[in-house]
Amino acid sequence: VNVCKMQPEIGECIIEHEGDHKYIIGLIYKDNPKDGKISLISLPLKYHSHIAEKYRETIEADDLTMTVRGGGILTIDPANKTIRTYGTSGGYGDPNIKDVERILAHHYPSWTRSITITSEIRG
Repeated sequence: VNVCKMQPEIGECIIEHEGDHKYIIGLIYKDNPKDGKISLISLPLKYHSHIAEKYRETIEADDLTMTVRGGGILTIDPANKTIRTYGTSGGYGDPNIKDVERILAHHYPSWTRSITITSEIRG
């Protein structure tokens, strides 16, 4: 039996920095995770958990929930239109690389993207 797994719909891509900072991948939903959207959030904060806390504060008013599905490090260079991801999250683990690729390709289609997961963890 061939079972086709549905991928979550693409949600937001929030990158509030230049250079490199941590990012998380989150599934954002109201009542049912199956109806959620997969989003990438990268903020200039020290820990992946701080990014999750900050983003959760912004979605609470809409009665939305977020399940974090990994994280890493994201480098963005707007002048050269390049985005690179690497590393992993010590607390949340590796993100699904296909989710990272889908989100960045959707929101930055004409940019050069280098999407990897490595063992690097920043404290």
